[in-house]
Amino acid sequence: MPYIIDGNNLIGCAPEFSLGDPEARGKMITLVKRFQESKNTKVTLVFDGEPQGGDARQPINSKLTVAYPRIGLSADDEIKRILEKYQHVKETVLVTTDRELKSFAKEKGVRTVNSIEFFYTLKKVSVSQGHKEETLKRVNARVSQSEVEQWLKIFNGE
Repeated sequence: MPYIIDGNNLIGCAPEFSLGDPEARGKMITLVKRFQESKNTKVTLVFDGEPQGGDARQPINSKLTVAYPRIGLSADDEIKRILEKYQHVKETVLVTTDRELKSFAKEKGVRTVNSIEFFYTLKKVSVSQGHKEETLKRVNARVSQSEVEQWLKIFNGE
C-alpha cells in the first residue's frame, strides 16, 4: 500500500518537531525511512519550498522518494498532481490534516490518515526498530580470542 505524505503538514503536527528547525526535514526523513523499511512499501514524502540539493525528486532508496513542488506551486499542488497520475489510488494512503487535500483525496477514493496519528505510528516503528538494532548489536558482539580462551578455562574447570 503506497503512502503519500504531506511533509510540512506532518512536521507541523508533530509535537517534537518545529517547521523553524532547519534539521526538521532530515529528522522526519529518517523517521519515515524506518517506517518505509519496516512496512516494505512505497512512500513519497512531499515538502513545500526549495529542494535541498536542487532536484525536485530525490530517491532515498528504491521505495522512498522525497519530492518538492515545481517553482510557483505548493506541496498540496504536487500531491494532487501525484494522485492524478497514480493508477492504484484506491490502495493509496494520504497522510495530511489539510481539509482541502483530504476532500480531494476522498473524491479520488484515496484513504487518508491524520498527520498526528501517523506521527505516533512513525514513533512506534522507530522505537521498535531501535530495539531491534540494539539487540542485533548485542547478538553480533565480537569476542576476542583471549576471551574465548578464558571461557574455555572456566568451562573446562581449569
